[in-house]
Amino acid sequence: MKYFKDQKCDFAKPIVTMGTFDGVHLGHIKLLDRVVEKAKEKNTKSIVITYYHHPLETIHKKTFPYLLTERDKKEKLIKNCGIDCVLYLNFNEKMAQMQPEDFLKKIILTEIGTQDLVVGHDTHFGNSREGNYQFLKDRSSIYNYSIELIEPVKMNNHIISSSLIRDYIREGDMQYASKLLGRNYSIHGSVRLGHRIGRKLGFPTINIQPLDANKLIPSIGVYICEVLVNGKKFVGVTNIGYSPTLKTTCIKEIETHILDFDDDLYHKDVEICFNKKLREEMHFKNKNDLIEAIGKDVQQTRDFFNK
Repeated sequence: MKYFKDQKCDFAKPIVTMGTFDGVHLGHIKLLDRVVEKAKEKNTKSIVITYYHHPLETIHKKTFPYLLTERDKKEKLIKNCGIDCVLYLNFNEKMAQMQPEDFLKKIILTEIGTQDLVVGHDTHFGNSREGNYQFLKDRSSIYNYSIELIEPVKMNNHIISSSLIRDYIREGDMQYASKLLGRNYSIHGSVRLGHRIGRKLGFPTINIQPLDANKLIPSIGVYICEVLVNGKKFVGVTNIGYSPTLKTTCIKEIETHILDFDDDLYHKDVEICFNKKLREEMHFKNKNDLIEAIGKDVQQTRDFFNK
């Protein structure tokens, strides 16, 4: 396929939607559910056209710490909705300059071969994002395809969107972010060698390096979390910050103490799922005060899950 590098998805007249789908939140799920439903009605397959990262990275030639869902996680969540095929658009500078009319004709209609499109209210494509629902609706009779608009999902009178969820995560409000996502926010990472200071305090930690440099990290603070290791779920406390009581490196780190766990996880991949922010990161006068605070964090975490 010309515009989808190293990918194949040869379906006859599939139902198609497109977008970044970062987060695969409740609004996205409503749209994806309709795509799957319509594909079943027409006895055909469903396709999602998306991107590896946000097109703005190509346009501005820089990376942004914004990503809600890593590529593999996003694809898994999309396919869990019943979507048959996820195609990643080879979005480069040439693609960024493509006019909406060319995008529609060359990619959606010719390469994919669809006659049915389902889009969200915020769908944009083509140069300067000039392609949208109205653009597609105006041309549907010309090119002989159907177009269906899915209205946004609202919570507390606010439209659920990836940008809104990012705002809550940057504020550390993981509980409300989870409501908008329909699941707990998580970070996939690799366990790297840390300073081993936590072990000396009686609370050994794993130091996590996100697998994607674009991943959005929650605000600095201490969080109740769950840790997925090799398909098993454990309870933990995660500190995001600089550990000012013990370190002077001024490097922001993600460190998790897994309760009742003592296996070696170095160089292994884990997933940290955030439940709730407990408190801000603090500078304590001495180690004993820090140990006491961590002990309270652990007890609050046990109480949280016991409820």
